[in-house]
Amino acid sequence: MPAEKSVYQLKVSLDGSKPPIWRRILVPGNTSLYNLHDILQIVMGWENYHLHMFTIDGQIYGDPEDDEEGILETKDETRYRLDRLGLREKSKFSYEYDFGDSWDHTILVEKILAPEKGVPYPVCLKGKRACPPEDVGGVWGYQDFLEVIADPEHEEHEEYLVWIGGEFDPEAFDLDEVNQSLRAFKPTRGRRTVRYEPEEDFDLMPSEEEQRATAEKLGNWAKNLTQEQKDGFETLPLRRDMITFLEYLAENRTVGTQSTGNLPLKAVYAIGEKFVKPLVPEETIGDRTYKVRSEDEVWPLVFVHTLAYFANLVTGGPSRIWKVTEDGELFPQTPPPIQVFYLFTYWWGQVDWAIASPVSGLADGLPVDFKAEALDSLRKLLEKENALFEPFADDLIAQSGLEWHSQDQTMAQTIRRSVIKRVFVDPMVRFGVLDCQYGTENISGHDYTKLASILLTSIGKGMLDLLK
Repeated sequence: MPAEKSVYQLKVSLDGSKPPIWRRILVPGNTSLYNLHDILQIVMGWENYHLHMFTIDGQIYGDPEDDEEGILETKDETRYRLDRLGLREKSKFSYEYDFGDSWDHTILVEKILAPEKGVPYPVCLKGKRACPPEDVGGVWGYQDFLEVIADPEHEEHEEYLVWIGGEFDPEAFDLDEVNQSLRAFKPTRGRRTVRYEPEEDFDLMPSEEEQRATAEKLGNWAKNLTQEQKDGFETLPLRRDMITFLEYLAENRTVGTQSTGNLPLKAVYAIGEKFVKPLVPEETIGDRTYKVRSEDEVWPLVFVHTLAYFANLVTGGPSRIWKVTEDGELFPQTPPPIQVFYLFTYWWGQVDWAIASPVSGLADGLPVDFKAEALDSLRKLLEKENALFEPFADDLIAQSGLEWHSQDQTMAQTIRRSVIKRVFVDPMVRFGVLDCQYGTENISGHDYTKLASILLTSIGKGMLDLLK
Protein backbone atom coordinates (compact mmCIF):
# COMPACT_ATOMS: atom_id res chain seq x y z
CA MET A 1 0.00 0.00 0.00
CA PRO A 2 1.42 3.45 -0.87
CA ALA A 3 2.28 5.86 1.93
CA GLU A 4 -0.90 7.42 3.29
CA LYS A 5 -1.56 11.13 2.62
CA SER A 6 -4.46 11.41 5.05
CA VAL A 7 -5.85 9.60 8.06
CA TYR A 8 -9.57 9.28 8.80
CA GLN A 9 -10.77 9.33 12.40
CA LEU A 10 -13.91 7.21 12.39
CA LYS A 11 -16.41 6.55 15.15
CA VAL A 12 -18.17 3.22 14.53
CA SER A 13 -21.43 2.71 16.43
CA LEU A 14 -23.60 -0.39 16.49
CA ASP A 15 -27.10 0.84 15.74
CA GLY A 16 -29.78 0.09 18.33
CA SER A 17 -27.36 -1.04 21.06
CA LYS A 18 -28.35 0.08 24.55
CA PRO A 19 -26.09 0.97 26.26
CA PRO A 20 -24.04 2.03 23.22
CA ILE A 21 -21.38 -0.23 21.68
CA TRP A 22 -18.81 1.79 19.72
CA ARG A 23 -15.18 2.11 18.60
CA ARG A 24 -13.02 5.10 17.58
CA ILE A 25 -10.33 4.26 15.02
CA LEU A 26 -7.72 5.92 12.83
CA VAL A 27 -7.55 4.50 9.30
CA PRO A 28 -5.34 5.56 6.36
CA GLY A 29 -7.25 7.37 3.62
CA ASN A 30 -5.92 4.97 1.00
CA THR A 31 -7.71 2.05 2.70
CA SER A 32 -10.10 0.21 0.38
CA LEU A 33 -13.60 -0.50 1.63
CA TYR A 34 -12.76 -4.21 1.47
CA ASN A 35 -9.84 -3.69 3.86
CA LEU A 36 -11.99 -1.39 5.99
CA HIS A 37 -14.39 -4.33 6.35
CA ASP A 38 -11.51 -6.44 7.72
CA ILE A 39 -10.53 -3.64 10.11
CA LEU A 40 -14.10 -3.28 11.36
CA GLN A 41 -14.31 -7.01 11.98
CA ILE A 42 -11.21 -6.76 14.19
CA VAL A 43 -12.10 -3.65 16.18
CA MET A 44 -15.74 -4.57 16.72
CA GLY A 45 -14.99 -8.21 17.53
CA TRP A 46 -16.97 -9.94 14.77
CA GLU A 47 -15.64 -13.21 13.34
CA ASN A 48 -16.19 -12.64 9.61
CA TYR A 49 -18.69 -15.49 9.23
CA HIS A 50 -21.26 -13.60 7.17
CA LEU A 51 -21.86 -11.29 4.24
CA HIS A 52 -21.58 -7.52 4.49
CA MET A 53 -22.01 -4.28 2.55
CA PHE A 54 -21.41 -0.54 2.84
CA THR A 55 -23.91 2.15 1.86
CA ILE A 56 -22.47 5.59 1.01
CA ASP A 57 -24.74 8.32 -0.36
CA GLY A 58 -27.27 5.69 -1.41
CA GLN A 59 -24.73 3.57 -3.32
CA ILE A 60 -24.03 0.02 -2.12
CA TYR A 61 -20.48 -1.34 -2.06
CA GLY A 62 -19.58 -4.96 -1.37
CA ASP A 63 -18.98 -8.17 -3.28
CA PRO A 64 -20.95 -8.03 -6.56
CA GLU A 65 -21.10 -11.85 -6.47
CA ASP A 66 -23.43 -11.56 -3.47
CA ASP A 67 -25.81 -9.43 -5.59
CA GLU A 68 -26.52 -12.19 -8.10
CA GLU A 69 -29.43 -10.55 -9.88
CA GLY A 70 -27.82 -7.10 -9.85
CA ILE A 71 -30.86 -5.68 -8.06
CA LEU A 72 -28.74 -3.64 -5.63
CA GLU A 73 -26.26 -2.51 -8.32
CA THR A 74 -23.45 -3.35 -5.91
CA LYS A 75 -20.07 -1.81 -6.70
CA ASP A 76 -16.91 -3.82 -5.99
CA GLU A 77 -15.58 -2.61 -2.62
CA THR A 78 -12.01 -3.64 -3.51
CA ARG A 79 -11.85 -0.77 -6.04
CA TYR A 80 -12.90 2.11 -3.79
CA ARG A 81 -10.75 3.92 -1.21
CA LEU A 82 -11.89 6.10 1.65
CA ASP A 83 -10.15 9.18 0.24
CA ARG A 84 -11.85 8.80 -3.15
CA LEU A 85 -15.46 8.59 -2.03
CA GLY A 86 -16.11 12.28 -1.39
CA LEU A 87 -16.24 11.83 2.37
CA ARG A 88 -15.75 14.94 4.50
CA GLU A 89 -15.62 15.62 8.22
CA LYS A 90 -19.05 14.91 9.75
CA SER A 91 -19.99 12.63 6.82
CA LYS A 92 -21.83 9.46 7.78
CA PHE A 93 -22.16 6.12 6.04
CA SER A 94 -23.37 2.67 7.01
CA TYR A 95 -21.89 -0.80 7.28
CA GLU A 96 -24.14 -3.85 7.54
CA TYR A 97 -22.77 -7.20 8.67
CA ASP A 98 -24.77 -10.46 8.56
CA PHE A 99 -27.86 -9.98 6.41
CA GLY A 100 -29.79 -12.35 8.67
CA ASP A 101 -29.15 -10.69 12.04
CA SER A 102 -28.67 -7.30 10.30
CA TRP A 103 -25.97 -5.75 12.45
CA ASP A 104 -26.12 -2.16 11.17
CA HIS A 105 -23.27 0.19 12.04
CA THR A 106 -23.15 3.96 11.59
CA ILE A 107 -19.69 5.26 10.72
CA LEU A 108 -19.05 8.93 11.41
CA VAL A 109 -16.05 10.70 9.88
CA GLU A 110 -15.04 12.74 12.92
CA LYS A 111 -11.79 14.16 11.52
CA ILE A 112 -9.52 13.97 8.50
CA LEU A 113 -5.95 14.33 9.70
CA ALA A 114 -2.40 14.36 8.45
CA PRO A 115 -0.54 11.13 9.32
CA GLU A 116 1.85 11.24 12.27
CA LYS A 117 5.29 9.82 11.81
CA GLY A 118 5.86 6.58 13.71
CA VAL A 119 2.16 5.87 14.34
CA PRO A 120 1.16 2.36 13.14
CA TYR A 121 -2.11 2.68 11.22
CA PRO A 122 -4.79 1.44 11.54
CA VAL A 123 -5.12 1.95 15.28
CA CYS A 124 -8.03 1.92 17.73
CA LEU A 125 -8.14 4.91 20.10
CA LYS A 126 -11.05 3.93 22.31
CA GLY A 127 -14.11 1.74 22.54
CA LYS A 128 -16.94 0.74 24.81
CA ARG A 129 -18.47 -2.65 25.56
CA ALA A 130 -18.20 -6.11 24.08
CA CYS A 131 -19.29 -7.10 20.62
CA PRO A 132 -22.45 -9.25 20.68
CA PRO A 133 -21.99 -12.94 19.89
CA GLU A 134 -22.34 -14.10 16.30
CA ASP A 135 -25.79 -15.47 15.35
CA VAL A 136 -27.48 -14.24 18.52
CA GLY A 137 -30.42 -12.82 16.57
CA GLY A 138 -29.60 -9.16 16.02
CA VAL A 139 -30.01 -6.31 18.51
CA TRP A 140 -33.28 -7.69 19.89
CA GLY A 141 -31.92 -11.21 20.22
CA TYR A 142 -28.87 -9.82 22.00
CA GLN A 143 -31.02 -8.07 24.59
CA ASP A 144 -32.88 -11.33 25.24
CA PHE A 145 -29.55 -13.17 25.45
CA LEU A 146 -28.21 -10.75 28.10
CA GLU A 147 -31.37 -11.13 30.19
CA VAL A 148 -31.13 -14.93 30.09
CA ILE A 149 -27.44 -15.23 31.05
CA ALA A 150 -27.96 -12.72 33.88
CA ASP A 151 -30.74 -14.86 35.39
CA PRO A 152 -29.54 -18.23 36.79
CA GLU A 153 -33.17 -19.21 37.32
CA HIS A 154 -34.13 -18.74 33.69
CA GLU A 155 -35.06 -22.00 31.95
CA GLU A 156 -32.58 -21.36 29.12
CA HIS A 157 -29.73 -20.01 31.29
CA GLU A 158 -27.51 -23.09 31.13
CA GLU A 159 -28.22 -23.71 27.45
CA TYR A 160 -27.19 -20.14 26.56
CA LEU A 161 -24.00 -20.38 28.63
CA VAL A 162 -23.03 -23.59 26.85
CA TRP A 163 -23.72 -21.93 23.50
CA ILE A 164 -21.56 -18.89 24.30
CA GLY A 165 -18.69 -20.96 25.67
CA GLY A 166 -19.28 -20.69 29.41
CA GLU A 167 -19.09 -16.96 30.13
CA PHE A 168 -19.77 -13.57 28.59
CA ASP A 169 -19.13 -10.07 29.93
CA PRO A 170 -21.11 -7.42 27.98
CA GLU A 171 -18.93 -4.63 29.43
CA ALA A 172 -15.61 -6.17 28.38
CA PHE A 173 -13.42 -4.32 25.88
CA ASP A 174 -9.66 -4.81 25.69
CA LEU A 175 -8.04 -1.95 23.76
CA ASP A 176 -4.56 -3.48 23.89
CA GLU A 177 -5.82 -6.78 22.48
CA VAL A 178 -7.60 -5.01 19.62
CA ASN A 179 -4.50 -3.02 18.69
CA GLN A 180 -2.35 -6.11 18.86
CA SER A 181 -4.67 -7.71 16.29
CA LEU A 182 -4.57 -4.57 14.16
CA ARG A 183 -0.77 -4.66 14.12
CA ALA A 184 -0.99 -8.14 12.60
CA PHE A 185 -3.45 -6.93 9.94
CA LYS A 186 -2.11 -7.06 6.37
CA PRO A 187 -3.96 -4.98 3.74
CA THR A 188 -4.52 -6.51 0.32
CA ARG A 189 -5.35 -5.04 -3.06
CA GLY A 190 -7.82 -7.78 -3.96
CA ARG A 191 -9.96 -10.33 -2.18
CA ARG A 192 -8.38 -12.99 -0.06
CA THR A 193 -9.31 -16.45 -1.22
CA VAL A 194 -10.31 -19.29 1.05
CA ARG A 195 -8.79 -22.58 0.01
CA TYR A 196 -9.38 -26.01 1.46
CA GLU A 197 -6.18 -27.55 2.68
CA PRO A 198 -5.79 -31.23 3.65
CA GLU A 199 -4.60 -31.98 7.13
CA GLU A 200 -0.89 -32.60 7.52
CA ASP A 201 -0.70 -33.88 11.07
CA PHE A 202 -2.98 -36.87 10.67
CA ASP A 203 -3.05 -39.21 7.69
CA LEU A 204 -5.24 -42.27 7.41
CA MET A 205 -4.84 -42.61 3.64
CA PRO A 206 -3.14 -45.92 2.76
CA SER A 207 -0.17 -46.57 0.48
CA GLU A 208 -0.73 -47.99 -3.05
CA GLU A 209 -0.07 -51.54 -1.86
CA GLU A 210 -2.43 -51.08 1.04
CA GLN A 211 -5.02 -49.60 -1.32
CA ARG A 212 -4.97 -52.72 -3.50
CA ALA A 213 -5.37 -54.95 -0.45
CA THR A 214 -8.15 -52.73 0.85
CA ALA A 215 -9.92 -52.78 -2.54
CA GLU A 216 -10.03 -56.57 -2.47
CA LYS A 217 -11.21 -56.54 1.12
CA LEU A 218 -13.76 -53.85 0.29
CA GLY A 219 -15.18 -55.90 -2.58
CA ASN A 220 -15.57 -58.97 -0.36
CA TRP A 221 -17.17 -56.87 2.36
CA ALA A 222 -19.71 -55.35 -0.04
CA LYS A 223 -20.65 -58.79 -1.43
CA ASN A 224 -21.28 -60.23 2.05
CA LEU A 225 -23.58 -57.46 3.26
CA THR A 226 -27.10 -58.49 4.17
CA GLN A 227 -29.98 -57.05 2.19
CA GLU A 228 -30.92 -54.95 5.20
CA GLN A 229 -27.43 -53.48 5.32
CA LYS A 230 -27.46 -52.80 1.56
CA ASP A 231 -30.80 -51.04 1.95
CA GLY A 232 -29.31 -48.98 4.76
CA PHE A 233 -26.56 -47.68 2.47
CA GLU A 234 -29.02 -47.16 -0.38
CA THR A 235 -31.32 -44.93 1.68
CA LEU A 236 -28.62 -43.10 3.67
CA PRO A 237 -29.46 -39.35 3.34
CA LEU A 238 -25.79 -38.35 3.03
CA ARG A 239 -25.30 -40.58 -0.02
CA ARG A 240 -28.48 -39.36 -1.68
CA ASP A 241 -27.62 -35.71 -0.98
CA MET A 242 -24.18 -36.23 -2.53
CA ILE A 243 -25.80 -37.56 -5.72
CA THR A 244 -28.09 -34.51 -5.79
CA PHE A 245 -25.08 -32.21 -5.35
CA LEU A 246 -23.07 -33.84 -8.15
CA GLU A 247 -26.03 -33.92 -10.54
CA TYR A 248 -26.65 -30.21 -10.07
CA LEU A 249 -23.02 -29.24 -10.74
CA ALA A 250 -22.93 -31.53 -13.79
CA GLU A 251 -26.02 -29.88 -15.27
CA ASN A 252 -25.48 -26.24 -14.29
CA ARG A 253 -22.66 -23.74 -14.74
CA THR A 254 -21.86 -22.83 -11.13
CA VAL A 255 -19.18 -20.23 -10.38
CA GLY A 256 -17.77 -19.95 -6.86
CA THR A 257 -18.09 -16.56 -5.16
CA GLN A 258 -15.09 -14.23 -5.44
CA SER A 259 -14.31 -14.10 -1.76
CA THR A 260 -14.70 -17.69 -0.54
CA GLY A 261 -15.52 -19.95 -3.47
CA ASN A 262 -18.89 -20.75 -1.92
CA LEU A 263 -21.78 -21.77 -4.14
CA PRO A 264 -23.92 -18.81 -5.28
CA LEU A 265 -27.31 -18.49 -3.62
CA LYS A 266 -29.16 -19.74 -6.69
CA ALA A 267 -27.27 -23.04 -6.40
CA VAL A 268 -27.64 -23.17 -2.60
CA TYR A 269 -31.43 -22.95 -2.91
CA ALA A 270 -31.71 -25.32 -5.86
CA ILE A 271 -29.54 -28.03 -4.30
CA GLY A 272 -30.84 -27.60 -0.75
CA GLU A 273 -34.47 -27.88 -1.81
CA LYS A 274 -33.74 -31.32 -3.32
CA PHE A 275 -31.96 -32.71 -0.26
CA VAL A 276 -33.58 -35.55 1.66
CA LYS A 277 -34.39 -32.99 4.34
CA PRO A 278 -35.14 -29.97 2.13
CA LEU A 279 -33.66 -26.58 2.87
CA VAL A 280 -36.10 -23.96 4.15
CA PRO A 281 -34.64 -20.79 2.58
CA GLU A 282 -36.79 -18.41 4.60
CA GLU A 283 -38.26 -18.67 8.08
CA THR A 284 -40.35 -16.23 10.10
CA ILE A 285 -39.95 -16.20 13.87
CA GLY A 286 -42.13 -13.70 15.67
CA ASP A 287 -42.03 -10.44 13.73
CA ARG A 288 -38.71 -11.16 12.00
CA THR A 289 -37.98 -13.09 8.82
CA TYR A 290 -34.66 -14.88 8.46
CA LYS A 291 -33.44 -15.72 4.98
CA VAL A 292 -30.49 -17.90 4.03
CA ARG A 293 -27.94 -15.57 2.42
CA SER A 294 -24.87 -17.79 2.13
CA GLU A 295 -23.85 -21.43 1.74
CA ASP A 296 -22.08 -21.13 5.11
CA GLU A 297 -25.50 -20.95 6.77
CA VAL A 298 -26.56 -24.38 5.44
CA TRP A 299 -24.44 -26.94 7.31
CA PRO A 300 -25.77 -30.07 5.49
CA LEU A 301 -24.68 -28.51 2.19
CA VAL A 302 -21.33 -27.37 3.59
CA PHE A 303 -20.75 -30.94 4.81
CA VAL A 304 -21.53 -32.45 1.39
CA HIS A 305 -19.55 -29.80 -0.49
CA THR A 306 -16.50 -30.26 1.74
CA LEU A 307 -16.62 -34.03 1.38
CA ALA A 308 -16.97 -33.79 -2.40
CA TYR A 309 -13.96 -31.48 -2.62
CA PHE A 310 -11.62 -33.57 -0.49
CA ALA A 311 -12.78 -36.82 -2.09
CA ASN A 312 -11.79 -35.39 -5.50
CA LEU A 313 -15.37 -35.54 -6.78
CA VAL A 314 -15.47 -31.83 -7.64
CA THR A 315 -13.01 -29.07 -8.39
CA GLY A 316 -13.42 -25.32 -8.21
CA GLY A 317 -12.90 -22.34 -5.96
CA PRO A 318 -13.13 -18.52 -5.77
CA SER A 319 -14.33 -17.12 -9.11
CA ARG A 320 -13.89 -20.56 -10.66
CA ILE A 321 -16.51 -22.90 -12.07
CA TRP A 322 -17.33 -25.81 -9.78
CA LYS A 323 -17.03 -28.89 -11.99
CA VAL A 324 -17.56 -32.60 -11.46
CA THR A 325 -14.30 -34.52 -11.88
CA GLU A 326 -13.82 -37.87 -13.59
CA ASP A 327 -14.07 -39.54 -10.16
CA GLY A 328 -17.24 -37.56 -9.54
CA GLU A 329 -18.76 -38.80 -12.80
CA LEU A 330 -18.03 -42.40 -11.81
CA PHE A 331 -19.33 -41.96 -8.25
CA PRO A 332 -23.07 -42.43 -9.00
CA GLN A 333 -22.30 -45.68 -10.85
CA THR A 334 -20.51 -47.16 -7.83
CA PRO A 335 -22.43 -49.49 -5.45
CA PRO A 336 -23.89 -47.49 -2.54
CA PRO A 337 -21.83 -49.24 0.21
CA ILE A 338 -18.60 -48.37 -1.57
CA GLN A 339 -19.79 -44.80 -2.19
CA VAL A 340 -20.33 -44.28 1.53
CA PHE A 341 -17.07 -45.92 2.56
CA TYR A 342 -15.18 -43.81 0.00
CA LEU A 343 -16.55 -40.60 1.56
CA PHE A 344 -15.94 -41.99 5.03
CA THR A 345 -12.22 -42.49 4.41
CA TYR A 346 -11.78 -38.92 3.20
CA TRP A 347 -13.66 -37.53 6.18
CA TRP A 348 -11.23 -39.36 8.42
CA GLY A 349 -8.08 -38.68 6.46
CA GLN A 350 -8.37 -35.19 5.01
CA VAL A 351 -11.00 -32.93 6.55
CA ASP A 352 -10.49 -30.72 9.60
CA TRP A 353 -13.36 -31.75 11.86
CA ALA A 354 -13.34 -28.37 13.62
CA ILE A 355 -15.47 -27.00 10.77
CA ALA A 356 -18.41 -28.92 12.24
CA SER A 357 -18.44 -26.86 15.42
CA PRO A 358 -19.88 -23.35 15.61
CA VAL A 359 -18.09 -22.83 18.94
CA SER A 360 -15.48 -20.09 18.43
CA GLY A 361 -13.26 -21.65 21.11
CA LEU A 362 -12.10 -24.17 18.51
CA ALA A 363 -10.33 -21.49 16.51
CA ASP A 364 -7.02 -23.20 17.27
CA GLY A 365 -8.35 -26.55 16.08
CA LEU A 366 -8.70 -29.94 17.71
CA PRO A 367 -5.84 -31.74 19.50
CA VAL A 368 -3.37 -33.40 17.11
CA ASP A 369 -4.28 -36.91 18.28
CA PHE A 370 -8.02 -36.33 18.40
CA LYS A 371 -8.89 -38.40 15.33
CA ALA A 372 -6.73 -41.32 16.39
CA GLU A 373 -8.33 -41.33 19.85
CA ALA A 374 -11.80 -40.99 18.31
CA LEU A 375 -11.17 -44.02 16.10
CA ASP A 376 -9.94 -46.00 19.09
CA SER A 377 -13.06 -44.99 21.07
CA LEU A 378 -15.34 -46.15 18.25
CA ARG A 379 -13.60 -49.49 17.99
CA LYS A 380 -14.11 -50.10 21.71
CA LEU A 381 -17.88 -49.91 21.29
CA LEU A 382 -19.70 -53.21 21.08
CA GLU A 383 -22.04 -53.60 18.14
CA LYS A 384 -25.73 -53.17 18.99
CA GLU A 385 -24.99 -52.34 22.63
CA ASN A 386 -25.89 -48.88 23.88
CA ALA A 387 -23.09 -46.79 25.36
CA LEU A 388 -23.98 -43.86 27.61
CA PHE A 389 -22.91 -40.69 25.83
CA GLU A 390 -21.50 -38.69 28.73
CA PRO A 391 -19.02 -41.35 29.96
CA PHE A 392 -18.06 -42.03 26.33
CA ALA A 393 -17.47 -38.30 25.70
CA ASP A 394 -15.61 -37.80 28.99
CA ASP A 395 -13.23 -40.65 28.16
CA LEU A 396 -12.51 -39.25 24.69
CA ILE A 397 -11.98 -35.78 26.16
CA ALA A 398 -9.47 -37.14 28.64
CA GLN A 399 -7.65 -39.37 26.16
CA SER A 400 -7.37 -36.73 23.44
CA GLY A 401 -6.54 -33.80 25.72
CA LEU A 402 -9.42 -31.66 24.43
CA GLU A 403 -9.25 -28.39 26.36
CA TRP A 404 -11.71 -25.63 27.11
CA HIS A 405 -10.42 -22.86 29.33
CA SER A 406 -12.99 -21.60 31.80
CA GLN A 407 -13.10 -20.93 35.53
CA ASP A 408 -16.31 -22.92 35.73
CA GLN A 409 -15.04 -26.45 35.06
CA THR A 410 -18.52 -27.97 35.24
CA MET A 411 -19.61 -25.69 32.43
CA ALA A 412 -16.34 -26.31 30.56
CA GLN A 413 -16.97 -30.06 30.60
CA THR A 414 -20.51 -29.53 29.33
CA ILE A 415 -19.10 -27.50 26.45
CA ARG A 416 -16.45 -30.13 25.69
CA ARG A 417 -19.18 -32.78 25.50
CA SER A 418 -21.08 -30.52 23.10
CA VAL A 419 -17.95 -30.33 20.92
CA ILE A 420 -17.68 -34.14 20.90
CA LYS A 421 -21.29 -34.38 19.75
CA ARG A 422 -20.88 -31.74 17.02
CA VAL A 423 -17.56 -32.75 15.47
CA PHE A 424 -17.64 -36.50 16.04
CA VAL A 425 -20.97 -38.10 16.93
CA ASP A 426 -23.19 -36.13 14.53
CA PRO A 427 -20.99 -36.82 11.46
CA MET A 428 -20.82 -40.51 12.41
CA VAL A 429 -24.63 -40.55 12.41
CA ARG A 430 -24.58 -39.03 8.91
CA PHE A 431 -22.34 -41.87 7.73
CA GLY A 432 -24.61 -44.46 9.35
CA VAL A 433 -21.86 -45.55 11.76
CA LEU A 434 -23.77 -44.56 14.89
CA ASP A 435 -27.37 -44.36 16.01
CA CYS A 436 -28.39 -42.04 18.83
CA GLN A 437 -30.96 -42.40 21.56
CA TYR A 438 -32.30 -39.25 23.20
CA GLY A 439 -33.88 -38.66 26.57
CA THR A 440 -35.23 -35.65 28.41
CA GLU A 441 -33.75 -33.59 31.22
CA ASN A 442 -35.86 -31.41 33.48
CA ILE A 443 -34.35 -28.00 34.22
CA SER A 444 -36.36 -25.56 36.31
CA GLY A 445 -39.58 -27.37 35.50
CA HIS A 446 -38.98 -27.61 31.75
CA ASP A 447 -38.07 -30.72 29.76
CA TYR A 448 -35.14 -30.54 27.32
CA THR A 449 -34.02 -33.13 24.79
CA LYS A 450 -30.61 -34.56 25.60
CA LEU A 451 -28.37 -37.14 23.91
CA ALA A 452 -28.49 -40.16 26.22
CA SER A 453 -26.62 -42.96 24.46
CA ILE A 454 -24.97 -43.99 21.22
CA LEU A 455 -25.09 -47.28 19.36
CA LEU A 456 -22.55 -48.72 16.92
CA THR A 457 -24.40 -50.03 13.87
CA SER A 458 -23.54 -53.19 11.98
CA ILE A 459 -22.57 -51.22 8.86
CA GLY A 460 -20.51 -48.91 11.06
CA LYS A 461 -18.57 -51.82 12.50
CA GLY A 462 -17.89 -53.12 9.00
CA MET A 463 -16.53 -49.77 7.82
CA LEU A 464 -14.34 -49.42 10.93
CA ASP A 465 -12.85 -52.86 10.22
CA LEU A 466 -11.93 -51.66 6.72
CA LEU A 467 -10.48 -48.33 7.86
CA LYS A 468 -6.73 -48.29 8.24
